[in-house]
Amino acid sequence: MKKVLLVAAMLFLGLMSLYSQSSTDSIIMEKVFLGHKYIHNGLVVSSIGDLKTIVASNELALMEMKEADVLNDVATVLACAGGAVSGWQLGSMIGGGKFNTYLFAGGLGVAAIGIGVTALADIHLARGATIYNNSLGSTSCGDPVKFDFGLVPGGVGLTLSF
Repeated sequence: MKKVLLVAAMLFLGLMSLYSQSSTDSIIMEKVFLGHKYIHNGLVVSSIGDLKTIVASNELALMEMKEADVLNDVATVLACAGGAVSGWQLGSMIGGGKFNTYLFAGGLGVAAIGIGVTALADIHLARGATIYNNSLGSTSCGDPVKFDFGLVPGGVGLTLSF
């Protein structure tokens, strides 16, 4: 009977390890020029929407990702507006029209602010990914449940600590 219980316990532990979260569930961050590259399950995550889908189970990480999404939209508007104003002035200069130095410099400044806001959005993305990765090891009850062999009143046996 003891052998049957031991085999059943080992089978139970083996099946639980197959279903549990593994290290591939985490989001890997690699530093690149002007930000990070995010990798999940071996695939590069290319959009903030995909990152929000991955971290949807963690409210704190999702809030950081949503803030990064808003900042990314603001950065896109600023960079496009600054680029359009600067490009318009360059086009006027090339086409023989009137070149306004102040508009050109202002457009470059607005585009530079957009790049700065993009860096701020990446900080929030990295913070959200870190929060998500740190929460993978814990359950909603607090610490993760651990199965191990240890000393029990009758000798050595399977212990459950939570």
